[in-house]
Amino acid sequence: MSSVMLVPGALGAFVIALLIFGFLPGLVLALIVRLFREDSSRRRELQAELYAVPRWERPFWVAQQLEVALHQGLAPEIAWYWGRFVWHRAKVESGQEMHKKYQDTPDAGEKAMLRPGDLVKLTWAVKRSPGERMWVKILHRDDDEVLGRLSNWPVYVHLDPDAIVRFRIDDIIDYEFVDEDDAPGAIAA
Repeated sequence: MSSVMLVPGALGAFVIALLIFGFLPGLVLALIVRLFREDSSRRRELQAELYAVPRWERPFWVAQQLEVALHQGLAPEIAWYWGRFVWHRAKVESGQEMHKKYQDTPDAGEKAMLRPGDLVKLTWAVKRSPGERMWVKILHRDDDEVLGRLSNWPVYVHLDPDAIVRFRIDDIIDYEFVDEDDAPGAIAA
């Protein structure tokens, strides 16, 4: 062994082989699995499968897993962000404009009585789709600025269910007051 190490370049080749077939496949795979969502079972499976692959095949196997991770792990995330921020950019439409067109939407006096816990309906305008109307539960109100939680499962708008939504009081097109007698924890008379 010592005579082999004295050959020029042998030590460098040994170190490179040690890195390629020993250390780097595990390190690169640890980076690759981060492309999958944290709750994905595929993350644990890939790390366990690495040591079942023969040592000489590991660098090539890890390269194949990069392709899988890009396709199954990263592509859906990119598609979701692309859809939300580029393709289907959604914005809340003005309820005040709706009130000018259709008199059956609430006026400023009715909107002034809305409090946290009440449900309000907002309209989202989405390019390349019909848009969407969804209910939002008011969480906090500061004069005309309102913070609410989405109460619907969006179809066209790229929002998560229970997403936090910021809007203005003028954006409301419909409402439902929460009956305090039906609220949880209300004392029966």
